[in-house]
Amino acid sequence: MLLQEPIKTEQKCRLCGVCGPLCRSHIVPDLAYEPIKNDKGQIYEVGLKVRKVQTGYFEKLLCSKCERLLSVYESKFTQVWMNTIPANFNHLQTRPLEDVIRIPIPDYASFKLFHLSVFWRAAVSSGFTVGKISLGPYGDEIAGLIRENNPGNAGDFPFYGILSLNDDGCPVPQVTRLAKGTDRLEGHHYYMMSYAYCDWTFVVARPGPKWLADFEQMFRQEGMFLLMTVPHNQAKSFKLWADIFRVQRGVLQAKEPR
Repeated sequence: MLLQEPIKTEQKCRLCGVCGPLCRSHIVPDLAYEPIKNDKGQIYEVGLKVRKVQTGYFEKLLCSKCERLLSVYESKFTQVWMNTIPANFNHLQTRPLEDVIRIPIPDYASFKLFHLSVFWRAAVSSGFTVGKISLGPYGDEIAGLIRENNPGNAGDFPFYGILSLNDDGCPVPQVTRLAKGTDRLEGHHYYMMSYAYCDWTFVVARPGPKWLADFEQMFRQEGMFLLMTVPHNQAKSFKLWADIFRVQRGVLQAKEPR
């Protein structure tokens, strides 16, 4: 009896849909793991057991062409963010409250696409989420923006971040899996994960709440980003984040010429 050759299944890139060889794609780019590696280049992976590994979580997800596309976003993010974060943020201008930092981001489109790419990769991954997550049709919409180098309109899939600080007021470079919020923001689902010294929240809506759209419009026009720095001993609750942003919006609106 002749033995049949094993059937070779084609692998499809999750971003472009083309069948072919897939890369070992990092869900959170390696740049976010560099600050937490030990002197042997290892990181601690927390699961059922804590173990030392040489690299962050990855899986076969993207083709080489899409990997090159995302590497462009990652390189720009490294330059404006990872290479400029010092031991503390005291050198950066705060406006208008002490719990918000104004950070220069000359190319806001690439900055947004970098974050959307990390969020999307985590959401569609098979193992970098807390529980099962499905973005529904929004997953394809976000993938389309990433492929087309298009950040969308101001307020499409908005996100914001809070600087994670330790007891000494220094940024903490932790990485966590994507988790879905337990409630909603003005009727919209939101998701949270940590990387690049911050806790990030993504609102899955197109457009999202108007006040977040207003902020993004300002970010694009002024080439900057407002990062919250709520003290480590305060609860990093979603309501707290939203309240701070609403205060910021009120102050900015009060300064607008009548």
